[in-house]
Formats: sequence, C-alpha cells, structure tokens
Amino acid sequence: MENSMASVGVFSFLWCSLYFGLCLLKPQRSNEWHCRTVTAIHAVVVCLLSMWCAFIQGPWPFTNAGGPSTPLQSLTIMICLGYFIFDLSWCLYFQTEGMPMLLHHLCSILGMTVGTITGNYGTEMIATIFGSEITNPLLQFRWFLRENGNNETILGEIVDHAFMFLFGFFRIGIGSYLLLRYFQQDTDFWGRLGGVVIYCISWMFWINIIIFAAKKYKKIKSHEKNNSKNNNDSMIEDDLVKEEIVMHISTKFIHGKPSMKGFKVPSNKGPWL
Repeated sequence: MENSMASVGVFSFLWCSLYFGLCLLKPQRSNEWHCRTVTAIHAVVVCLLSMWCAFIQGPWPFTNAGGPSTPLQSLTIMICLGYFIFDLSWCLYFQTEGMPMLLHHLCSILGMTVGTITGNYGTEMIATIFGSEITNPLLQFRWFLRENGNNETILGEIVDHAFMFLFGFFRIGIGSYLLLRYFQQDTDFWGRLGGVVIYCISWMFWINIIIFAAKKYKKIKSHEKNNSKNNNDSMIEDDLVKEEIVMHISTKFIHGKPSMKGFKVPSNKGPWL
C-alpha cells in the first residue's frame, strides 16, 4: 500500500513537472492552455493503456468485473490518480471550474485511491477510465480552437458533433449497459456505489451538454431567420427602387425627352446601393 501511494505521488510530481516545463517553454501561452495540454496528453496515455487492459490483456469488464487488479491495471490507475491530484490542485488554485467538475474530480480521486490501496476493482475502473477519457482530447481540442478564434469554422462544428456523439455513445449508452452488467455480476456494495456515483455524474454532464447544444441550435436558427428577413427586406427595397425608376422614365417619355433629372434615390442605405 505504501509503495503504491508513493508511486501515485511520483506520477503526480511528473504531471506537475510537465505542466511547469510547458509554462517555461511557452510563456506566451496562458496557464489554462498548458494545463489543458497536460490533460490531453494524460487522456491519450490512459486511453491507450486502458484499451490494452480491456481488449488485449483482460479481464473483460462486462463479464469478469469485481476481482483483483492486474499489475498493468494498477499502473494505469496510479498514473490516472496522480494526474487527478495535480488537476484538482490546479483547479482549486486558479478557481476555473464549477462544483460539478470538482465533484467529479473528488469522486474519481476517492475511487481510484480505494482501488490503489485495496488492489481491487481494477477491471471496472479501467472501463470507467476509458469511457471517461475517450472524449477528453476532443474537448481540449475544442477549447484550443475557441482560443484561436476557429470554433465557428467547419472544423469546429465537426469537433462539436464528434464530442457529443462519443460522449453520448460511451458514457451514456455503453455506460448504462456496463452498469447493468456490473450489478448482474458478483460485485460488492462499494464497487456498485462507486459505479452509480460516476454514472450519475456522467448524466449531469450529459444534461449540460444537451442544454448547451439546444441553446446553440436556437441561436443558429434565430440568426438564419434574421438573415432571411434582412434579405427579403433588401429585395423589397430593390423592387421599389426599380419601380420608381421605371415610373420616372415613363413620365419623362410622356412629357418629352427621357431624363433621370429630378429623380432622387432613397436616402436610406441598403444592400442595393
């Protein structure tokens, strides 16, 4: 147990060192930029490790959860726990995150600490880590696009839709099935409690994502409606100007030589000018 927690401390120190190294190398970037870079690197690393644990090495979380952790599972959990300690400390220091994210970090740290100390729950934790972190690189990439002013581009839209799809598929769809299968296996109370807590937090994030997407869609439709109204108004003004020109020329033909003299263009500026 002492060796395991010491390893967690080492990994937390390494994540901190990576962050401060990025701050020294790129001082023109913000602290949040560097923290999110570390977050993206962590997500890629633990996703690859958890994929190997679940799909190559085993055990399979849908049928063989609740047993002791394998050495690779324990290593992956300690790497992840070290990162979460760093990230929670950063969030508390800079006060950038709200209560849902802080609650998520605290529950994750508590669960992985229990898994590290007891040497159990590795299979289900690996599945949870994979499902939670698979969408993280897209989330960070979305933030980087927004910081550079590219979030309203086609690439930004692709990232938004991909993030929503993967979050809903893995954390809500697969997560629901995994929790159901977990309760059907020979698992203990604490493992089930941890699974329910993380599952509820996933739903809390998912509801916020849906609300954000609905507001964004509503804003886009409102913008399109306003553009359509402006275009229609411009076409009406254009038709009125043409009609006045025709009437003016016709009047000049009736009274003599055709001329544009005396015709006044409407003073309000529009797209037809």
